[in-house]
Amino acid sequence: MRLLSLTRITALLILSVLVLGIANLPPVYGGEDPGKAEVKMGREAAVDVEKEKKLITDPAVTERVERIGQAIAAVANAEVVPATYGSSDIYKFDYKFKVIEDESVNAFSLPGGIIYVHKGLLDYVQSDHELAGVLAHEIAHSAHHHMTYLLKEQSKLDGQIALVLIAGMLTKVNSRDLGHLLIGAQLVRIARASGYGQKAEADADVVAVAYIAKAGYNPVGSLTFMERLAHDYAASPSLDLGIMQTHPAPADRCKCVTAQIKALGLPINRRAVTDSLKAVTEPTMVGDKTIVQVKLGDKVIFEAAPIESVVSSQQRAEVVATKINQLLDSDPVVREITVGSDGRTILARGEPIMIVTPQDGDLLGKSATEVASQAASLLRRAIWGEMVSRLY
Repeated sequence: MRLLSLTRITALLILSVLVLGIANLPPVYGGEDPGKAEVKMGREAAVDVEKEKKLITDPAVTERVERIGQAIAAVANAEVVPATYGSSDIYKFDYKFKVIEDESVNAFSLPGGIIYVHKGLLDYVQSDHELAGVLAHEIAHSAHHHMTYLLKEQSKLDGQIALVLIAGMLTKVNSRDLGHLLIGAQLVRIARASGYGQKAEADADVVAVAYIAKAGYNPVGSLTFMERLAHDYAASPSLDLGIMQTHPAPADRCKCVTAQIKALGLPINRRAVTDSLKAVTEPTMVGDKTIVQVKLGDKVIFEAAPIESVVSSQQRAEVVATKINQLLDSDPVVREITVGSDGRTILARGEPIMIVTPQDGDLLGKSATEVASQAASLLRRAIWGEMVSRLY
């Protein structure tokens, strides 16, 4: 009897793995209770995860994740959000939230509602709203049954590949061609599996926005988290990609999330959910007078002199700070900041946000036009920094 070639033996081994894999897949949507099957799958996988990873049990760390996670889980167990991938059928999972001692910026979910968050992610987010965005994304994977749906699709594909290879052997395709056929089949398998993952991530992004809003958090946190992580990785490619490793392109994700937030009629105010640069008022002494200044980060952009019998220094400063923050929330560009023809009025998109009086200049021993020019320059620099931080 002629010996089989190495390629044919390899093909038969892979076929055996494929067939065994298909035979051992848990029932997906076809059993009496698919939810219980998912819970069982998740618990079995969790045993393996927790053999390899150290969990943090300190309530000072875990309470925040549990509080936010359970608020979103309650929405996932009650609200139907249409699925673009997976299934929107609700199975009321008993969601569990666990923190792993790991400094990478990462989180992941298992079927049946087991969510893991790395300690590094908790240190990275800048607000509960951003953490809610990450948790809602992972909850969406469980709530929309992404893992079991992916297994279902993968099992179909494995079966298709097996048939192609069997046909090749039965028709006595030569070893070289069979090798090419095998490699091609594996590439198709990997490409298709990657596609399913991308679809699942896109669905989770959309669903997360709805969950966050209904749970009382600000979905802009999802957007700012994605923007900052993408920017930080672009600035430092050695950064552990973590949660971004298998996700769609950051620009596409940000556009999608932005569209969903706008569809809900919500404002995109990044300063409400992050440590983003914002204008604040702060009192200071000038001579023997208390004057209120407007600061952007560590830079003083304006010191407001009172207008006697009309408006106080505090009132003027608060008006300017409010207008600057409203401007920064609207994604301005540098060229939109100009100084009016009088040399004293700073304009943004043609609208005044600050008028420098001679008295303001006297506080600094400068002319009003010098103060206005300096303030406009500082504002442009701040806007430029904000623009750069969103490049990825």
